[in-house]
Amino acid sequence: MKTHLFVTAIAVSLAAGAPGVAAAQSKPGMAPPPSATVDIRVCNRSGRDGTVAISYVEVGSGRFINRGWYSVANGACTELVSTDNANFYMYGDTTDGSGRSWSGNHALCVQYPGPYTFWSDGNDTCPDGYETRDFVVMRAEDVGPYTWNLDP
Repeated sequence: MKTHLFVTAIAVSLAAGAPGVAAAQSKPGMAPPPSATVDIRVCNRSGRDGTVAISYVEVGSGRFINRGWYSVANGACTELVSTDNANFYMYGDTTDGSGRSWSGNHALCVQYPGPYTFWSDGNDTCPDGYETRDFVVMRAEDVGPYTWNLDP
């Protein structure tokens, strides 16, 4: 009997034109569902102006793309990219000729002076006009904002 009442209630609800889930979520003034992306930014606390490069997966692409150079003034934060992959790679240089860099142990290609953008192809050698730099391997533990700080 309870099953019959439940089915009848659903039928009455559908016949009355009750909004479905999609309609209910699209009402004006309602917030969109939370993002499942990592939103990467860099903050420069080094005392020098800098520039950064990043290798990451574009949202929905499934492939790594490499981009540089994003300017990050001393004392400023710069929004870089969003990704739906928790793993990404970053490298930074100062722009004052001091030779200071923020590097790791994952070799990737960059192009100076840039800007540059290219898809990773899995090749271990850089094309003509590119150089190898050792990127920092990064992993976001949660979705949402992720900040890399360039410290002195």
